[in-house]
Amino acid sequence: MKNILLFATSFFILINGHITAQSTLSLEEAISRALSQNLGIKVLQNDVKILGNNAVKANAGFLPNVGLAVSETPSFGYLNQKLSNGGEVNRSNVSNNLAGSVQLSWLLYDGKRMFLTLDRLKELQGVGEISLRIRSEQLIYDVMRTYFNIVRQQELAKSLVEQLNLYEERLRLASIRLEVGKGNQLDVLQAQSDLSLQKTQLLRQTQATDIAKLQLTQLLTNDPSVKFTIKDSLNILPFTDYNALKNNLLSKNLNVALLKKQVGISMILEKEAATQNKPRVVFNSGFTLGRQDNTAGLFLVNQNTGLNAGVTLTYPLYDGGNIKRQVQNAKIEIESNKFRAQQLEIDLLNALNIAYQTYLNAADILKDEEKNKSIARQSIDIAMERFRLSRSTILELALIQQTYENAIFRSISAKFEAKMAEIELLRLSGTLIK
Repeated sequence: MKNILLFATSFFILINGHITAQSTLSLEEAISRALSQNLGIKVLQNDVKILGNNAVKANAGFLPNVGLAVSETPSFGYLNQKLSNGGEVNRSNVSNNLAGSVQLSWLLYDGKRMFLTLDRLKELQGVGEISLRIRSEQLIYDVMRTYFNIVRQQELAKSLVEQLNLYEERLRLASIRLEVGKGNQLDVLQAQSDLSLQKTQLLRQTQATDIAKLQLTQLLTNDPSVKFTIKDSLNILPFTDYNALKNNLLSKNLNVALLKKQVGISMILEKEAATQNKPRVVFNSGFTLGRQDNTAGLFLVNQNTGLNAGVTLTYPLYDGGNIKRQVQNAKIEIESNKFRAQQLEIDLLNALNIAYQTYLNAADILKDEEKNKSIARQSIDIAMERFRLSRSTILELALIQQTYENAIFRSISAKFEAKMAEIELLRLSGTLIK
């Protein structure tokens, strides 16, 4: 008995941890750590920053381009000249050519394509932000499922500890019956064997709990050596208004919002393609400087400077129908994206209906299993007393214990299934992430 009590106490310490040595991790803290430490989230955050940097007027073509070009070319040679006055020049020559220019090019009109391009860049930034939220939502979803799996494993472990006490009590009663001559050695051996099996199951359940914690650690990007405890329960949130869930899905679901953004981008691309049929007006201006220095020849210094400005107009006359095809393809893509959005809504509504029915069924099953567990627990007390009074056999007691164990397992499983359906409803309705 002392060994069994010591084992049970050690197990509680193992699964719950010393409060002074380990930190208690709440669900909110787990989600916060995952979002702040997950490397995939950090990459997507950087992608959003890049898209934000691109969604500016300069990248859409609103602002002028100004460039500076400077070159210097020295040369060495021999100059041989015969002049019209009869003179001759025969000497080595060192020359240097210096050229520089500042050129400005400014698109004044392109059929409002630059405005459409800016709108598209901003929409792409919005797509990036929604994609980040979708990834964050998926991470929260994974964290919640893993977190409550730990809770389930811990509840199973606690139930096994309770069963361990019952098996210990059964062994004690079988030993007393043997001592007073109302039992037999076979009952004692059977009780010892069942108790040993229960210890083995307890150790396996401890391992399952540890593995679940490591899975959560991986999602949090934590050091596996960092230990933590979880104190939570599988409490179920009530969902009674299916229409509210449906409305939230259509208005808040991130995947629906993403496809709507893509439809909007397709419409902008169609308008951009159509602007290729319109004229383009570009203002060009520049300042040039040129200088040539020679040590021999007719011109020792030749320098010129100048300022120029002009407007260039281009208008497409014929391109083999390429622009027309691009516009047609853009319209087809708009239609396809609308079909995808409609199909996604249908799929999500079907998934919501299935999740809601699963939730309702799990909640009903949970109520029944809680009643069964309560009845089985009362039966255990009665069976223990009957066995103590030698009014039942150890086989009858073992069968009742097995019934109680099954009732506990089914109750915890029903709680977990209902909790998973609850999390799925939150995800589908777009309310999992605030």
